[in-house]
Amino acid sequence: MQVRQAGEFAVIQQLRGIFDTKRTDLLVANGDDAAVWQPDGPVVATIDSVVAGVDWLEDRTPAAAIGHRAAAVNLSDLAAMGAHPRLLLLALELPGETDLADLLTAARGLKALADKHDAVVVGGDLGFSPGPARWTVTALGTLQGPPMRRDGVQPGDVIWLMGAVGQAALGLAALQWGDDQPALVAAHLWPQPLVQAGLRLRDAGVRAAIDVSDGLGLDAQRLAQASGVDLHLDLPRPVWVTPEIERWLIARGLDWREACAGGGDDYALLCSASVALDLRHLGAQPIGEARAGSGRVHLRIGGIAQAVQGFRHGD
Repeated sequence: MQVRQAGEFAVIQQLRGIFDTKRTDLLVANGDDAAVWQPDGPVVATIDSVVAGVDWLEDRTPAAAIGHRAAAVNLSDLAAMGAHPRLLLLALELPGETDLADLLTAARGLKALADKHDAVVVGGDLGFSPGPARWTVTALGTLQGPPMRRDGVQPGDVIWLMGAVGQAALGLAALQWGDDQPALVAAHLWPQPLVQAGLRLRDAGVRAAIDVSDGLGLDAQRLAQASGVDLHLDLPRPVWVTPEIERWLIARGLDWREACAGGGDDYALLCSASVALDLRHLGAQPIGEARAGSGRVHLRIGGIAQAVQGFRHGD
């Protein structure tokens, strides 16, 4: 059945069946004109959208992965601030011919990732439009200490990377070609926001971080410019670049270094810390240092200099 055939009210009722929740910090949840929330600390807010044909391949993406991605892009922003995810608001713009079963499956994909990080959907909006489909999520979190910010890098800081970069972009390429690269495809379809890692970094004393979602080079540049420093980064060959994957890359004319430099959709965290703070026990990897400067990035990957690149809307 199409969502247009089911009608707005019936679709909303079925979505509420997936998302409805009871929590002590929610004075009013789904079903009223607005939710009422009593947070336990300073509130962190973010909003992002994922759009059919831009953020996912319509004919090759499982429905659950669409909802998962809509939650992930926002949870990753909260992770970069060191915030605890609490509430999500979901606004849907859907073509009327959207399959209702696929929509509900996608909603369950969103809920599964939200549940993993102790967040709940407390309301939103549903509209039918000519398309493309757009999922917009507003995420609210709380802080139990100072936020990690983009403008907190100091000259002399060590730059650390939490998580992997490059896999998601190559996974998208593999999915487009129908190639058998399950680990890479999974990195694209099911990106994992590093929420717990963000909390641990903040608790360890990290005060500057950014979510790496548009490419390591571009997001590093944003961090450098916000802090007024230069970043000198040198990322070694990642462990996921196995001989098998390298043979596939060569056959397809792809370069893992370029994917790492600017591929995007990684949802890693790039952060800085003083030389006295060692973050390796948290799973972070030191990849460079900050120096006095004016917001430039000098990037080497696998021993080869790379241009600063990444995803920009409108390019």
